[in-house]
Parts: sequence; structure tokens; C-alpha cells
Amino acid sequence: APVFWEERYSARVSENNAAGALVLRVRASDADWGENARVRYRLLEGRVRGAAVSSYVSVQAETG
Repeated sequence: APVFWEERYSARVSENNAAGALVLRVRASDADWGENARVRYRLLEGRVRGAAVSSYVSVQAETG
């Protein structure tokens, strides 16, 4: 299974960030070989004040 480099990640987000601003980078690695070692990232959908989390932030699937 993939292992994250940090046990816990957290970030403070300034109000009115520009679209596309980097907020936080997470890293994980997998000890498998080749395609099985590939790690992809995604957000679990949730809601913040009634709006979808994805309307506030996005994740680059390949880089975290």
C-alpha cells in the first residue's frame, strides 16, 4: 500500500487566493514496481457550507 511521507498534513489558506494557487503538496510512495508503484491522488467529495469541496479546491492526480 502507498505510504504518505507525513503522518498528517494541514494548511492555512488565505482568503481570496488566486485561482490555481498552491495550497499544500502531499507526497506518498509505493514500494511496488512499475505501474503498480504509481500513486494517484484525489479528494473525497464532501461539502463545506453546503457547497461541494471541489468547488473550492482541486488536486493534481499525478503529483498530489
